[in-house]
Amino acid sequence: MNDHKTALDNELKKPSHLKVYLDYYKTLTNPGYGVLVTGDWGSGKTRQVKDILKTDEFHYISLFGAQTTEEIYSSVYAKMFPLQSAAKNIASSSNGAGAGSINIGGLVSGVANAFIREQVKNDKIIVFDDLERSRIETNDLLGVFNKYIEHHQCRVIVLAHDKKITETLKDIKEKVFGQTISITPQTSEAFDEFASKIKSSDTAATIKKIKSVILDVFTQSETYSLRILKHSLDDLTRLLELLGPTHKENEKAITELSGFFLALSLEVRSGRLYESDLTDREDTISKHQRAVSRNTSEKPPPIYTASEKYKDVDMGNRILNDETLINLLIKGIYSEKSIHESLDQSLYFTKAADLPAWLVFMKFDELSEAESSDAAAKLIQQFDAREIEIPGEIRHLFSLRFLLSEMGLLPRSFDQIEVDCKKYMDDLLSSSKVEPFKVNYSLFEDIMRDSFDGFGYWVEESYKQHFTRVSDYIRETQDRATKQHYPEAAKSLLKLVSSDGITFAEKISYKNGEFSEYSDIDILSSIDPSDFVQEWMGSPANNWIHISKGLVKRYSSGQLSSTLASERNWIKEVINLLNGEEKKSKGIIKKRISRALSLNLSSISL
Repeated sequence: MNDHKTALDNELKKPSHLKVYLDYYKTLTNPGYGVLVTGDWGSGKTRQVKDILKTDEFHYISLFGAQTTEEIYSSVYAKMFPLQSAAKNIASSSNGAGAGSINIGGLVSGVANAFIREQVKNDKIIVFDDLERSRIETNDLLGVFNKYIEHHQCRVIVLAHDKKITETLKDIKEKVFGQTISITPQTSEAFDEFASKIKSSDTAATIKKIKSVILDVFTQSETYSLRILKHSLDDLTRLLELLGPTHKENEKAITELSGFFLALSLEVRSGRLYESDLTDREDTISKHQRAVSRNTSEKPPPIYTASEKYKDVDMGNRILNDETLINLLIKGIYSEKSIHESLDQSLYFTKAADLPAWLVFMKFDELSEAESSDAAAKLIQQFDAREIEIPGEIRHLFSLRFLLSEMGLLPRSFDQIEVDCKKYMDDLLSSSKVEPFKVNYSLFEDIMRDSFDGFGYWVEESYKQHFTRVSDYIRETQDRATKQHYPEAAKSLLKLVSSDGITFAEKISYKNGEFSEYSDIDILSSIDPSDFVQEWMGSPANNWIHISKGLVKRYSSGQLSSTLASERNWIKEVINLLNGEEKKSKGIIKKRISRALSLNLSSISL
């Protein structure tokens, strides 16, 4: 590391090729050509040129938004002759030629424009910036530059984003520009400035300490944008400031975390990685590596392409889990609690014995052979004893059981393991240990099939179909466990119909856009429609409006065609029974039922 830092420091002491050339160019009296400075967006072209030239050595003109050449001539004149340009009339400076008023920076009269074009001082360099952001035709712009270079013997430097103007200028730029310089970002100087603005002195010190790591990662990113580097450093600063004392004391962990997080931030901010690319990174990379070894022509996934660039960064690193990374880099959610929980599962901050066996085994690349073997043995023991009952953990347990078989650590075929896993769920169900579906389960179903506790399930292609069937069976078993609770829950809901319409409505429908206890669970079909209507009719009058509106809210978003499809016939029968009650009733009761039907229940799409 010290040798690398010394080499880096020595390199930084050398003047850049841009400085060397501009120091030479500014000594020329009548060069007869301009200098074109190109570089990627955000690479710091403007800053480098302004740092090299002294303030009194150049006039700076931005072409951003310029629509006519007259605007450019006016802007140059205003820089060269600030006092004259500020005057409302230049007649005196044109020896009474009657040039008229000049509105510098805007359209000017023909006489005034001609005057401005010819009134030029060539004692300073003219720097034109933002070439590609002008609205003027390229040939017209080159004509302006050439006017100052050849006719007025000026020194002219033009800054441009090379990718945007290369094709346009490639056949004609030689007529105006005698030298083209493509710059690279002055990352070290930019880093020092960015770091100096970090408010927390402790975080700034940490960032500065790993400067060489950060610059190496940035170089490998091939981003070349100092703007993106600044944003990514801001991301890293925000992350480091949320770490606890124990985390900050572990220098090795901080270095690994910083390089890994910065690389992902650069890729996301450059538009090369998206949310879907941050899930199952290690598995995605390893799968494509196997595809490459088989000489297949599969297109590499973005995370694999990124991993090939960063030679010193493990892009599949689990020091921060997928969920935490997505929150940080995609959603901008920096939760101190989730960051700490994710880091604390890393072997930098905990012992293998303190982690779940499934998580320990997934880290076998970081563990000794003995520790990995112990974790494998514990997974087998937990399976045999039916110890794991949480669905997400069960999926981890099952996926790793298939992996153990593939690795030759478990003498069972994939078919046998599939049967064993289904038997595991049957045993839990018979012991009433299967976790029933909870609020909002349907929304999280797909997420739970891919990961749990921030870690994706370890699913190899060789047993993917087996695991998919087993995962489906877990859901089916949960569904059966949920339905086992229906009769008892249905009785409680029926009591609420007769006594507390508000609570009944809250339990069965969405409240303020949030799921409730039974809003997405088809429990009402377990209640006899006639019992439901009977309890409704016998309940206090102030209950009715809440019951009817609760039913409308329950079915208002198309649930009868999805999660609550089994209740379609139930609600139809309830409405039919209410119609019957309305026909045989009289007076106030008849009107009350009629209003419940017409004002509320009639809006339910059946």
